[in-house]
Formats: sequence, structure tokens, C-alpha cells
Amino acid sequence: MNWPKTTEIGKFLAKERFYSHDAVSGALKQALVEDVEKITISHRLARDTLNVDAGTEFPEILVLNIKLRQSKVNEKLLDALDKSIRSGYVLFVLEYNEKECASISHKTVNAKECCTIDKRWTTDWINKVDVELRGTTLDAIYAGLIEQVSQGRVASGASGLADAVNRDIERAKLEKQIAELNQKLRNTDQLNKKFEIKDKIRTLEQKVKELS
Repeated sequence: MNWPKTTEIGKFLAKERFYSHDAVSGALKQALVEDVEKITISHRLARDTLNVDAGTEFPEILVLNIKLRQSKVNEKLLDALDKSIRSGYVLFVLEYNEKECASISHKTVNAKECCTIDKRWTTDWINKVDVELRGTTLDAIYAGLIEQVSQGRVASGASGLADAVNRDIERAKLEKQIAELNQKLRNTDQLNKKFEIKDKIRTLEQKVKELS
């Protein structure tokens, strides 16, 4: 990524750092041991590294480079690691077999001062992750990263990031229902049932369009 040199960290992060955190269960600790080869903090975006205003939820964005031992991305593990880092937003850049992918969440602080992962987006494997820093505040940069990693599913615009994220969460639920109905349609022989299912699909598809 062609970012300012002032943001570069290149600091190794021991996996043991996450073992004591409540968000990392026994199964996720095992996945951390078996699936993850190395974790590095590659960049830190903050007031003192970019000369931008601190974020309203967190004061910085950390970029964690994770070298994997397999191509499957365990998003539950990423969520747990994300929640354990209470100092900032996190952009993950994952590496496997000379390919990369990016993953980012919409993360907020809840009433108990713990982190909540509202939604996560992960790209496909590509040759090189290359995202831009868009905006003059940390919040704007964070929104820009989500827009890029979500590949256009989230566009904050005038409505704001939180509203755009909620719309995408709702859209994802509808898309899951549509997929289930399409599967049901393929397994249904009765003509009247097919018409009924198709009507439901059309109604949900219209709702998806309204949320896009």
C-alpha cells in the first residue's frame, strides 16, 4: 500500500497476547495456533502519524498483517482478535500462498465499554491488497476503507456510515432469505407452491433494490 512512511510500524505481535482475552474462546485459540503463522502490525493511522483528527469511537486504525497456513478465512477468529484490540479500528490484510485479501468490520463501543462487531466484510483472494486513504479525518478514512473492502456494498454518503452499514446488514439478511427460497423453489414440484415462492422472492428482491 502506498501510504505515508510515518504510518509504517512493522512490529511483530505475539499470538499469546490474545490468549487471555474473553472474546477468544478455546476453539478460537486453537484456530489461532493452527491457522495463523505470524501477526504483524504493519501500519498505524492516527493523529500523530497522519496529522488527522482522532476518530469518534477509537483514536487510531491499526493494520494487522496475518500470514495464514491455509486459504480459508476464519471470520469468527478475526472478530475475536478485533474485539480484543480496544485501542482502535482494525484492517486485516491476510496472506496465503502469495495471495492477499482484506477484511474490515464496523466496530463500536457498547455500554459496557467493550467492542461490538456489527458487520464484517472480506474480499476475495487477489495478488495484492491496495486500498487508498480517503478523507481528512480518521472517521472518514475508516468509512473509506469499509467502502473499498465491502466493494461498494457500503457507501456512507449523506446518510452516514452507521446508516449505510445497517442497510447492508438488512440487505444481507434479505439476500440470505432469497437464496433459501430459491433452494426451496428448486425442490418444489407443486405448481401453486412454485408461484407462491416466486411471489415471495420478487417481494424480497424489491426490498433489496430499495436498500441498495
